[in-house]
Parts: sequence; structure tokens; C-alpha cells
Amino acid sequence: MAGGSGSSLRRYFSQTRRPIYSAALVLPFFIIYHTGTILFRSTYINGADALIIRLLSALTVHSMFASALVLLACFVVWQLRTRASWKIDSGKLAALFGESLFFALLLFLIFAYLPVYFRMAAGGLQAPGAIERLVLYCGAGIYEELVFRGFLLGLLMLAATRILDMKPTRAAVCSALVAALLFSLFHYVGPAADRFTWPSFLQRTAGGLYFSALFVTRGFGVTAAAHAFYDMLVGLLL
Repeated sequence: MAGGSGSSLRRYFSQTRRPIYSAALVLPFFIIYHTGTILFRSTYINGADALIIRLLSALTVHSMFASALVLLACFVVWQLRTRASWKIDSGKLAALFGESLFFALLLFLIFAYLPVYFRMAAGGLQAPGAIERLVLYCGAGIYEELVFRGFLLGLLMLAATRILDMKPTRAAVCSALVAALLFSLFHYVGPAADRFTWPSFLQRTAGGLYFSALFVTRGFGVTAAAHAFYDMLVGLLL
């Protein structure tokens, strides 16, 4: 019986890493974010989304949906390269949402009630309204994970193993640390940046390491959903 349960769990973890599950998991957050930015005609967009748009603009690709197209292209390439099944088990998808919420709650319990959070939250520019914040949290989950885990972490690991000739484990640890530091610094850049404090910087670095570990072990979909859920918990409850 125990062996059967272990085998079922292994199948769940293996099958839910397929691209189609990540796409289905991210879809609700994707719809809320992009629909919200259109309906509210908001000047607020997620920083990682803005970064992708700016980079593509430099390549003469001008569109407010540039990031969405990049995300779609990544899923299509990922699906074609893996040649994985397009079928989705609704029970497994529901379990993935529960799993993502669990990881978000875990990070919330670790970080949200520490004094460092309240020092981080003090001051700063006037924030958008609650509904607009919800929209932004959905965008953060998708596009910050796409940029800092999907692209940056992957490129750093590739450079560490191919160029610096590091062993895979050491390459993963070093790459995760560098990506987490850059992820944290990113929040202090730009006109809507947060005020820099060492406690908030270290907290975000630790959060970046947490999401990197989640990305490596559970994939993009769970990481993006957990990130969005975590931002909602912190932003809307606290």
C-alpha cells in the first residue's frame, strides 16, 4: 500500500511538470493581470513586464502585449521541445493550485510577520488601490518568475556549467544566489521603486532563493502561482 502511494506521488510530481500544466496554472493570473491593466487603463504595470517591453522596444517591437507574446512563445517552444502530452487531469490541476497556495502560505508564515516586513513596508510612494494591487500581484507572479527564474537563472546555470566548467550542484547554488540578489535589487530600481533598506533587501534575497528552489524542483507554473498567492497574502492581508 505504501509503495503504491509512493508510486502515485512520484507520477503526480513527474506528470505535473509538463508544460501544459504550467500554462493552465498560470492562465487565471495571466487573464486577471492583462484584463485588469486594460480595464483600469492603469499606469501601474509589473516591473518585470515593463522590462520585457522596454527590451523588445529596443528591438523595434512595440506592443503593450509584448510580454504576453514572449510568455506564449516560451510555452510553445517548451511544449514542442518536450513533445509532452496536451492532456490535463482536472484533479491534478486542482492539486497544483493547492500546492502553490501551500508554498505561498509557508513563505508568508516565514516572512510576513517578522519585524523586517514592517520596516520594509514603512514609507514609500502612494500605492495603487486594492483591486489594482491584486492585478499587479498576478503580473508579478508571472513575469518576475519568467525573467528571474525562467530566463536569468537558466542562463546563469548554462554559463556556470559551459563557460566556468562548474559541477551541476555548485553551478545551481551559485546561479540561484546571483539570481536572488539581482531579483532583490530589481525592486529598488525605477521611478516606482521601493526605498532601500538592508532588512528588506535580505528578505527579498531569501525569497528569491526560495522561489529558485521551487522553480528547480516543481517548475514554472507552481513557482509563478505561489509567487502571486504570496504577494496577495502580504499585500491584501497586511
